[in-house]
Amino acid sequence: MSPLRDLVDAPVPAQIALATLTAALAVSAVTDLRQRRILNAVTYPALLLVAACLVWLGGLSLLLESILGALVCAAPLALAMWRGWMGAGDVKLMALAGLVSGAAAGWPFSLVVLLDVAIAGGVLALSWMLAARAGGQTRPRSVPYGVAIAAGTAWAFLMGTPLF
Repeated sequence: MSPLRDLVDAPVPAQIALATLTAALAVSAVTDLRQRRILNAVTYPALLLVAACLVWLGGLSLLLESILGALVCAAPLALAMWRGWMGAGDVKLMALAGLVSGAAAGWPFSLVVLLDVAIAGGVLALSWMLAARAGGQTRPRSVPYGVAIAAGTAWAFLMGTPLF
């Protein structure tokens, strides 16, 4: 069955959760590209709406199970944030991706999302460095990781497999 068919056949709360994740990823990728920020006004309401959908869909047990997925995705980024390598918006956006992926297929799928995002982040960083070199500019000090989060999460949900 195709991912699109699965979405059409999914219960309404699952559709809302996936649509919320999609919208948050799209908006965050754009704001991160333009302003180098992932907005709390996007991530906090999205986290709350998805949590409510998960309770509606499967009660507190599904929400608690999904929190493990959020931790799988967000914990490594939280460590990077603590070291000053990443922003808090990236961590919250990954927590959202982990919450939805944990609900969709358990914490192992959240690990797939994390790995796909990491690969997308590496490709993004390499692309930015090569573009800077080709343009005769200095190496960028940072990349908009929200773009990698969006790309890696989309790949995982659409393909259901790691990028490698």
